[in-house]
Amino acid sequence: MTDVPVFANTGVNIDNVADVMSVASGCVIGTHFKVDGNTWNHVDEARVKRFMDKVEGLR
Repeated sequence: MTDVPVFANTGVNIDNVADVMSVASGCVIGTHFKVDGNTWNHVDEARVKRFMDKVEGLR
């Protein structure tokens, strides 16, 4: 079954997303998108944009 999508569920960040996406169909992001990478902080829109810009460059 080579058509089964595989998602990385934890530990993905802007520094390793290229490696992760080379073997995964997608990823779940949580803490990396928060202000200062702190789980309890609000989502940092600038962090999300930088991350997604990098992901778009990988596609």
